Amino acid sequence: MEQKFCQSCGTLLTDNNKGTNADGDFIVSGAQTPRIGGVIMMKVENRAAVDAIIAQAPFNINGIADYRIVGLAPTIFCESILYCLLR
Repeated sequence: MEQKFCQSCGTLLTDNNKGTNADGDFIVSGAQTPRIGGVIMMKVENRAAVDAIIAQAPFNINGIADYRIVGLAPTIFCESILYCLLR
């Protein structure tokens, strides 16, 4: 069985910490370049929803990641792509 590692921090990914997007909360996620961390873009109603998702995140539960929450109010975007991402 091939071992997989987090692209951001190098931690071995297991069934307990690899996570999924089964709930559909994430729009995109991945490693930053250079690999100093990662980015998660979510579609949520409010900050409480973000906090609830992060509280259950395997990387948070296992103490692998620290999170900095940043809001985004898009002003320039491709309408058709934004529609597809947010529906």
